[in-house]
Amino acid sequence: MTTAIEPASDLLAALDRGESLPAHWYTDPAILEQEMLQVFRRSWNYVGPLRELAEVGDYVTGHAGNVPVLVVRNDEGLAGFVNVCRHRRHLVMKGRGKAALLQCSYHAWTYDLAGGLRRAPRSAEEPGFRLEDFPLLPVRAEAVGPFVFVNLDPDAPAAETCYGPVLDIIARSGVDLATIELHSRGDWAARANWKAMLENYLECYHCAVAHPGFSAAIDVRPDVYTLASHGWFSSQAGRVRPAALEGRSKIELYDVRGAVAESQYHFLWPNLTININPGFPNLSVDVWLPDGTGATRGFSEQYFAPGVDPQFAEALVGFNRQVAQEDDDLTDSVQQGLAGGLPARGRFLTRSEQLVIQFQKMIARALSGASAV
Repeated sequence: MTTAIEPASDLLAALDRGESLPAHWYTDPAILEQEMLQVFRRSWNYVGPLRELAEVGDYVTGHAGNVPVLVVRNDEGLAGFVNVCRHRRHLVMKGRGKAALLQCSYHAWTYDLAGGLRRAPRSAEEPGFRLEDFPLLPVRAEAVGPFVFVNLDPDAPAAETCYGPVLDIIARSGVDLATIELHSRGDWAARANWKAMLENYLECYHCAVAHPGFSAAIDVRPDVYTLASHGWFSSQAGRVRPAALEGRSKIELYDVRGAVAESQYHFLWPNLTININPGFPNLSVDVWLPDGTGATRGFSEQYFAPGVDPQFAEALVGFNRQVAQEDDDLTDSVQQGLAGGLPARGRFLTRSEQLVIQFQKMIARALSGASAV
């Protein structure tokens, strides 16, 4: 049984008072259906690094919510498509790679790099069939710095307009986005609603309690750990602790000494996070996709500056994995609490959880059919 979606004005007024979205927004399939339509089909969705689309024929695949998408470099630049064959709706391409043509492996319908249908076996015998009537459906594909996004909404503001300023903030960290190299990529799955997971990401109120290693490396005190909203994205930043730099931490850590002294954690609406930790220049990204109302799936990419020591890379990846597991334990528990529906609403601390409130306001606006910002 589904519940009606509350008016956005009521939700926004409650959020101003510090009252959260209702619990059923994390368990109701009708809410998830609207999120797919009003959030993911109207927003920029990260698909991969620009370096993997450097040459004509290079392609990457991904998702805009539940819509499979494909970005390829052709003679005109980046081109985005719905990654679904016009015949029987099989996926056209899988993974990432390089191809002269885009061919569906089901019945060999073949498209050129501009999305036009070039071959459809046996179609010459089909009355009235014209290849030009069945191109791949186009979507917008745009790069912001080294990051490539797609958007199904032709009227959405440009990706650069939404996210461009984050590049300057990242540059101040000591990470050079023009030189970082992909170290590893991996898929993951979790047992909580995608919003609950991102809301956990958007505050460090829990860090001192739940992340002993993270809190030993980074100063999470509220007077020095900063939160900032920038419209379509938000940022958190914290300085490395002197005890960690001097090797006096009571908890074993990776080597936090290096060009990056400020950690940065950026959320780009609706489901991309960018993470920078102290030490040798590094950056990781995570994409968070709904997998039903009570689960989330995604992928992570880890980058380092050239010349990274393998031991440092292994240690930092392990550090990130530990923090992620601690967060998963928290959000698994939150999802169990939400499933019961009581209490119907939570109560935020508006100064420590301001970015969570901002995120929930964006969700409420988007599901009302308005712009999230």
